[in-house]
Amino acid sequence: MKLAWFVPSNEVVVVDTWDALLELAAASDQSGVTWWIGDRHQPTVAEACGRLEFLNQRGVSPYAFTSLEPQPRLSIERVWLDNEDVELLISQLNLDLYSRYPEPGALIFSLETADIVDGVGALLMAELDGEPAGCGAFRVMDDLPGSVEMKRLYVTLAGRGKKIGSALLAELERMAEASGARRFALETGPRQPEAQRMFEAAGYVVCAPWGQFIGKEFSICMEKLLVSRRI
Repeated sequence: MKLAWFVPSNEVVVVDTWDALLELAAASDQSGVTWWIGDRHQPTVAEACGRLEFLNQRGVSPYAFTSLEPQPRLSIERVWLDNEDVELLISQLNLDLYSRYPEPGALIFSLETADIVDGVGALLMAELDGEPAGCGAFRVMDDLPGSVEMKRLYVTLAGRGKKIGSALLAELERMAEASGARRFALETGPRQPEAQRMFEAAGYVVCAPWGQFIGKEFSICMEKLLVSRRI
């Protein structure tokens, strides 16, 4: 992996080593934002602005940090449902939800391969220092034009406390925005207070339920309306 570095007065710079990053930062009067990228990934200014905003709002994390605060290598890549690592992550998510909501019929699981094809949605997996650390997906809501639903967001016990869930959500939002979405929606539950706090911190508010969640005792539906940003 390589390192990307950005300050608002510059273009994004990619370097191979931490020493090279320190040289760049030492020559600048701004700390900027740093993040890990894959060897073949070419970061954009829009991506960099999103990382800088994340750093300013949520503080240092493996997703966005400064040259003074090195972080573990975090990658977030698109995967498919037959990926063995993401299969295990989703199984862990299901077990966690069943332990919180043992009541018959309390849970609704729905994510199919057709939901994550190009133009419809995507499934992402986070790896921290090469180990699977979390996943999340979004899909277009056909009956609500301009809306997407965030789904299957999960972070392993080892990955928690590092803002990986927030990072996955930010990447899903970025992809969904690029596909034309203007509204992000999701469903969580009253026995997941940590998830609800994370969504609220990201700008989500409780909204009316839709579709299969209408009348569900353990459903809390939330939404976030996209605010246009100047690059």
